[in-house]
Amino acid sequence: MSAGITGRVRNFRFDWKLSLLTALLMPLLLSLGFWQLRRAAEKEALQHVYETRQQEVAVPLASLDAASDLQYHQVKFNGHYDNSHVFLLDNRIYQGKPGYEVIVPLLTDENTLVLVNRGWIAPGPSRQSLPTVDAVEGVVAVQGSVYQNIGKQVVLGADIETAGWPKVVQTLDPLRMAELAGMTNANRVFPHSVRVDEQASGALVRYWPVMSTSPERHFGYAVQWFAMALALAGLYFFYSTKPETLSDNEH
Repeated sequence: MSAGITGRVRNFRFDWKLSLLTALLMPLLLSLGFWQLRRAAEKEALQHVYETRQQEVAVPLASLDAASDLQYHQVKFNGHYDNSHVFLLDNRIYQGKPGYEVIVPLLTDENTLVLVNRGWIAPGPSRQSLPTVDAVEGVVAVQGSVYQNIGKQVVLGADIETAGWPKVVQTLDPLRMAELAGMTNANRVFPHSVRVDEQASGALVRYWPVMSTSPERHFGYAVQWFAMALALAGLYFFYSTKPETLSDNEH
């Protein structure tokens, strides 16, 4: 077998077209494979953070440093919902059905405005007929987890689709939403949303996948890209060392 490979190597012929194609594709295939490995590592780290912080004891929201990494930290606070300024975060999928996530401003006892995500709600019969969101009155005790936006948010339409209330929005931007609700002048705004736990008053369908693509799937994609790179190298070796065949005139 070694002799066969040595013999093939002796037959090597440089084909600039084949070499150029290989030189262009090989770095691309390898970079895509390593990118998928990096994504898998990032997803594993995120999953670890989520699982670890889900076991934490909830701390008062007022005790947090809003500028630090608060992703999935468990928090608690008391306050009043502003039921007149309800946001519907569009294009949220639950069990294959599109709907909205209900985001409601809440003013805490410390005069901090928090955008609280109450969960998923089914859509109305049409885009013009929005779902009815039941109000939560009085003082409420909220416990939940902080959610910080990850990466750039994808917008499928106008950022703000409706002029009245409830207001359909495409992106979750607590500072912008607090401004639209007219509550930024006299109150401090918590820069992240809080997802309620299942015991919270007014909690709806709580469905927030940690990630859309699992680390295992990223590893699978990486294997595919590396396999394509290996196949490309094999094809380059095969055709560059393929013995020349004699034409009929050379017999």
